[in-house]
Amino acid sequence: MIKPPDISPVLLLDVSIRPRHNFYLADETSVSFIVDAKASHIHGQPYNDPQETPDQQIELRDHANTTTGQFQKGDVLAVKIFHTDTGVDIITIAAIAFDETDREYSISLESFQPRLTPWPITLELRKRDGTKFRATTELSYLPIPGGPQSFSRIDSLRNALQVRNEGPYWQTIFPYTFYVSGAWLAESPDNLKKLSSLGYYILHIVPSGDGIGYDLDQLDAWFDEAEAIGLWIMLDMRWTYQNRDYVRTQVERYKRRKNMLLWYTADEPDGHGDPLDAPSKAYAFIKSLDPYHPISLCLNCQNYHFQEYSAGADIILADVYPIGTNTEFSNKYHTPCNTTYGDCGCDNCHTSPSSPALANIPSRLALWSQFQTQLGLPRKTFWTVPQAFTAQDFFTRTPTPREVVAMAMLGMNHGANGAV
Repeated sequence: MIKPPDISPVLLLDVSIRPRHNFYLADETSVSFIVDAKASHIHGQPYNDPQETPDQQIELRDHANTTTGQFQKGDVLAVKIFHTDTGVDIITIAAIAFDETDREYSISLESFQPRLTPWPITLELRKRDGTKFRATTELSYLPIPGGPQSFSRIDSLRNALQVRNEGPYWQTIFPYTFYVSGAWLAESPDNLKKLSSLGYYILHIVPSGDGIGYDLDQLDAWFDEAEAIGLWIMLDMRWTYQNRDYVRTQVERYKRRKNMLLWYTADEPDGHGDPLDAPSKAYAFIKSLDPYHPISLCLNCQNYHFQEYSAGADIILADVYPIGTNTEFSNKYHTPCNTTYGDCGCDNCHTSPSSPALANIPSRLALWSQFQTQLGLPRKTFWTVPQAFTAQDFFTRTPTPREVVAMAMLGMNHGANGAV
């Protein structure tokens, strides 16, 4: 469980750098780096000179309007970005204000060569008194494989998903779909077209629990049809992501499809008690086979090893299911539910006249965003998972269509950049 962090009594400068996109391709000529110079009392190194007099400083206040620290009026820091391995400068004439975030610097890629190994990059900020603050990142500048295939990447400034499969132009898409079953697809050859006609443009088929989880020949046929009607693929490996042979088979078979969008590995690994490092191991293995598509997983619990499980994906889905749920007593297991015991289908959710059931969705996303800040983790993209299934197990009723729309919109309005 993540607990509140220790608070520094002195003001810190928390410096970070990241490429705007998680990779660039060999036919691109420029890259953007995003730099943060955040005031903090959790992460970073001391910022103030203890000899500064009070009239040289102004107060920094938090959202509760309580004093959190002081910094010099008009502080501007010099920016230098350079190759970590060689020390060769990339940017030397630039600046950023104290407590400024998401400052973008664009540079030419002429000093880089496309390769599968990321380029290590160092950021150095310097105060007027000469004090230096450093952070590091990696730049992925990838060769373009021969033959047709798709590419998809994350814009970390907007937390948006970009795709391309023909030509050099990237298109931003907003992921919106639902999980579908193979049994439903098999009911009628028109069901894929029905999915597309309703405005959804991602196909996410839930695998069975047997073997690799799919009839791969049937899956090929569905994916061919999906490509023909403009559906992107989100390939679900929930039952097999810990089996390298099964993972390799699926990744090698589908990574070059022109409508491949992203991989989905663990489904509620926190709720199932999967090994804490299982998603990260799968992530590293899949990236070694296919660095051209992001990896996603879905977390179920509010605060159970969030750091360890979230490390295994680029995109984190939140399946907060608050409709028809008894949050105090499990309808399935007939046991009480509290912060340390029991499973009621919506972990640590609360419902009351002052806190309606749907409020659990924005509160979960806000908490996970807070965790990332507290832990100093790289910012991940969040997607929301609306409850859109019939009454079963923990859930005494089926959500209404209006409730499904409300759940999706609440997620999107509170930090989710996709809905599945």
